[in-house]
Amino acid sequence: MIAGSIASARGGREAAFPLGMGRLAIQFGALFALAMLAMGLVVFAVAQQRIARRIDDALEYHSSKYLAPENGQSVNAAIVAARIEAWQQQKALSERTYILFAADGRLLAGRLRIPPPPPGFSPVRYVSRAHVVHKGRALATRLPDGALFVVVQHSEAAESLQAILPGVIVAIFASALLAGLAATMLFARQTALRLAETQAAADAIARGDLSCRIATDRLDGMFAQQAASLNRMLDRMEELVNAQRQFSSALAHDLRTPLTRLRGLLAAANATADTDALVERAERECASVIAIFDALLRLAELESGRHPTAVAPLDLGALVADVAETMEPVLADHGGALRLGRVDASVVRVDAGLVNQLLVNLLENVATHTPPGTTATLRVEQRAEGAMVILADDGPGLAPADRSRVVRPFERGPETAGRRGSGLGLSIAQAIVRFHGGTLALADNAPGLEVRMMFPG
Repeated sequence: MIAGSIASARGGREAAFPLGMGRLAIQFGALFALAMLAMGLVVFAVAQQRIARRIDDALEYHSSKYLAPENGQSVNAAIVAARIEAWQQQKALSERTYILFAADGRLLAGRLRIPPPPPGFSPVRYVSRAHVVHKGRALATRLPDGALFVVVQHSEAAESLQAILPGVIVAIFASALLAGLAATMLFARQTALRLAETQAAADAIARGDLSCRIATDRLDGMFAQQAASLNRMLDRMEELVNAQRQFSSALAHDLRTPLTRLRGLLAAANATADTDALVERAERECASVIAIFDALLRLAELESGRHPTAVAPLDLGALVADVAETMEPVLADHGGALRLGRVDASVVRVDAGLVNQLLVNLLENVATHTPPGTTATLRVEQRAEGAMVILADDGPGLAPADRSRVVRPFERGPETAGRRGSGLGLSIAQAIVRFHGGTLALADNAPGLEVRMMFPG
């Protein structure tokens, strides 16, 4: 049934997902392409800068080589002209050339015919022997005798490379756009197929099938984690719904008993003359019903967090000592005893009234549901995570299977079955502890029962 519902939902909604995810795919693809374009522009700018820098470095290097001192003396126009002449006799082809101008602008050495450039770096144009105009970059240096030494680097190869780069960047952008769109569309489709199973499970649950779960065997990564998280949520939902059903059944059962007895008393009203006793018994039955409803209202307030509270820092050890002093005579009247054990000074933020009610209810349970001669011990221990209040008795205790059951509403231990009471005492106790962000646990006291209540610091 689950596989069928998922398959039907996949068939009905698979078309809807790509529509919504298509726009997302286009957005991601465009973003990816823009990122690649930005990267290309950065590469272009860096490459252009590096090429220009390498040309300038070459010009500086060769200029310094030709202007190097000779025999410890500074060079002059005659020395530089001789060096240029020697270079021209040795080199037939080169990507750079050297020119020397006199102080008045006359050409003293070099084959290149250009006007004298200004000192420093500058772009130049020159005409080759084939009457073709070429571009270059020059570095001009003024000599001590007024002559101007110029090194010219041909820059056409670099400019050709720079001319190619924009086309390469456009090609990269187009390829990135297509690849980005294809990748994101594929990702969108795979995402849609995985989300379809989640939506199918949600629809099945909406129809009332709480047993439906999302299959995780075909999922991985974040989708598997999401499915596992949703399945845990569904487990909790199913548990809550089942608990609500059991709660309703138990409530009906617990109300039926006092109401049936009350109806029997009313039916016998005309057949007995002892009306005072009849009214007294009827009042007890009514009080029993009201007590159940009062406990339910208190439990609902605590579980929903709507209980009016006065949370403030409180010395839990002092409160426990006061409750022990108050409840000691109550346990003694039922044939038991209450002892105060180790009490650490522990200041926590709690509602003093709720914690007092919690301890009184638990001690009343010990007095009511344990045999005479039972001794209870109440203590407070400071822990790293907060304060632990422990109530231990040496009574009959509870079996391990019963400890998790009796904290649910209307559940009773085997020793208390058939006795009067709402069966909500431990449920309210657990709700009070949860209200303060703590935990309540039942453990074996060997013999007896131990109730551990942890209040965070």
